[in-house]
Amino acid sequence: MVSPYQPIPAFQRERLAIAIMCGETMKLHWSDEESGLAYYGEVRLCELIERDGKDYLMAETPDDEVVYIRLDLIRNLPTPVK
Repeated sequence: MVSPYQPIPAFQRERLAIAIMCGETMKLHWSDEESGLAYYGEVRLCELIERDGKDYLMAETPDDEVVYIRLDLIRNLPTPVK
């Protein structure tokens, strides 16, 4: 069972938005919302989407598969650098 949705901090959301605008790819580690299975892989960030009161990242795998990743289930979101 996956934990209840928890919004991510604004700085992480902004970092993802910038990555999308720049066409970046990232190696992300996340859990699937339905099954709880863990995934790790490089994805191309496409769009931030709000659905049912939760925020998702729409991304594309190297195999051109579109995945929707709930933002709070990404375990290695970028952190600020000082």
